[in-house]
Amino acid sequence: MSNHKFALIFALMLALVTPSLLAKGAPVDDEGKALLAKADSLYRLGYFEKAVPVYLQAAQLGNAEAQFDMGYACYNGEGTDRDYTSAAMWFKRAARQQFAKAQYNLAYCYMNGRGVPRDYDKASDLLHSSAENNYKRAQLTLADCYAKGILVEQDEAESGRWKLRAEDNQGVRPAVSPVAEKEKANVGDTKGEQPVGHAIPAKAQAKAQHPIAHKPATAPSNVIKAAVNAQKAISQKETLEGDFSIDVTLPGEEGETVVAEAEPKARQENVADATPTEATKPNVILGPKQLKAAEQAQAASVHPTTTPVLRILYPEDQSMFHTDQVKVKYQLIAGNAADSTRVVVTVDGQRQPQTRAVRAANTIDVDLPRHDCTVMMYAQNKYGNSEPSTIRLIRESTSFELPKLFVVAIGVGDYQDPKLPKLKLTTKDAQDFARAIATKKGLPYEDVQVKVLCDGEATRADIFEAMEWLKQESSPNDVCVFFYAGHGLRDEKDRFYFIPHGCSSDKLYDCFSASDFRNEAEDINGKFIAFVDACYSGALFGGTRSAATAHFIEQLKRSKNGMLLYASSSSDTKSQEDESWGNGAFTKALVEAINGAAREDHAEGLSTQELEHFLYKEVRKITNYKQTPIFINPNGIEHFNHFNYEK
Repeated sequence: MSNHKFALIFALMLALVTPSLLAKGAPVDDEGKALLAKADSLYRLGYFEKAVPVYLQAAQLGNAEAQFDMGYACYNGEGTDRDYTSAAMWFKRAARQQFAKAQYNLAYCYMNGRGVPRDYDKASDLLHSSAENNYKRAQLTLADCYAKGILVEQDEAESGRWKLRAEDNQGVRPAVSPVAEKEKANVGDTKGEQPVGHAIPAKAQAKAQHPIAHKPATAPSNVIKAAVNAQKAISQKETLEGDFSIDVTLPGEEGETVVAEAEPKARQENVADATPTEATKPNVILGPKQLKAAEQAQAASVHPTTTPVLRILYPEDQSMFHTDQVKVKYQLIAGNAADSTRVVVTVDGQRQPQTRAVRAANTIDVDLPRHDCTVMMYAQNKYGNSEPSTIRLIRESTSFELPKLFVVAIGVGDYQDPKLPKLKLTTKDAQDFARAIATKKGLPYEDVQVKVLCDGEATRADIFEAMEWLKQESSPNDVCVFFYAGHGLRDEKDRFYFIPHGCSSDKLYDCFSASDFRNEAEDINGKFIAFVDACYSGALFGGTRSAATAHFIEQLKRSKNGMLLYASSSSDTKSQEDESWGNGAFTKALVEAINGAAREDHAEGLSTQELEHFLYKEVRKITNYKQTPIFINPNGIEHFNHFNYEK
């Protein structure tokens, strides 16, 4: 079976799990439970737009299931705008609490690059975690992955183990109404292979008799609409709609069909229908090392002098790429000569160095050219060479494409530390900045993607996650922006710290340090611009400079791109906010500049130098010369336009 078909099967199997209205996650406080129950009630009635704000309140209180439900709502645009990035963020938060369905959906997101960069390793890890947390669908999916060699090395023993785990699992099925079950049984499912949770095909839905058909004709239109939404919620399809590499669509929207032949039998809900041989397998669970040893022993005994076998697991053939390096994972079977077998990689016929191969994980980092290329791998030992495994990778053109702008805007004001006064305008600062910068799509950016984190969504972990998003989403052609409004502190060595939500001034080591910031910024592609509206923010590149910091600065100096820092105040000065200004002084001037106040005659756009001069003049003026912003260009990159003006 081709790699394309493998990917299709997995994409069909990794169906998005619907919100569970019955099975709850880890215990939460009473307020969170009450909010979740209220939101569930609204959702059942089909009032999605009313349910989402209530789910959001419960999610912000840390309720794992509400976080999962928010992710699902954002992914499908139920009661809110469709937003894959926010969906992945909420799935991540629920997954951290070991909520199995969130782990499963997040695996789907990583598999298909929805809201997060495509990452097959993370998809595999999350799928395993969901299965280990006893989610039956994950166990069945994982069994099929091991059977087909999708995401993982092909392993029939491990496939059988997960099938048995799923068979023994008496977990609750996703909620489906008796009406939906009846409809599903009468839509001509002649093959008997309809995967669990798949929606009724659109044409069959049109023929089905819904309860609302018997409502009096005089019923108010809003009641009828709610009943329609309720029926939709109950029989909601669970398969993600996505772009696939071959011409296949999934059920759910008018005119769409499903390719039943591509759906594996292992996805059937009734595992008891498996063949007698499978059903009676002993439930023996072997660890990874035992399985590997058994596989090698079998290979050595059966084929002691056979040439090795190598197969590329991913990326797929014809995959797109825009980075200069890709991680290739492969399966290697070499029998008793595994330790002496070496893997050879060529790109367009040129041999790659072998030092970056990780034998334990069967992965290797491969350098890629700036054009389409062919990657070929084969294994070599004393018995000979394996058949080569080849994939063609397609380079996404960047030379003539407009850059993208990725923005993280953070605002923290609701501090619980009594030593840190609450800030009234910082969350508004982040929102106002995000709103202003989002208008620059097409000037000249192909797209502007903004992630806003305020108060409870701006913990230390959230900031790391946002920086990771910048690193993985951006290419060398793009621009990344980091905005922070909140408290900033220095320690006795003048080292600067951002103070995220939930952190204490007595435990600066738990905060987001300048070192944390620089380490994350070092790996960001393209140009990186930081706007920091915090007291003492000029110390972000101050304090005691370690050898690591010096190395970071030297790397920036050697790079084509690099970092610019606009700090609201010097390293020994506090930053000011005033309700009469509507923002902090620095943010007020910055937003005005973005909105055109810094525009000079005949200027095509707002340059880095012009913004520096405008902020210096305006912030001093607003604060009666008590606050002076700082501009830092650590690697001396040439001035460029932040954006172009509209003509």
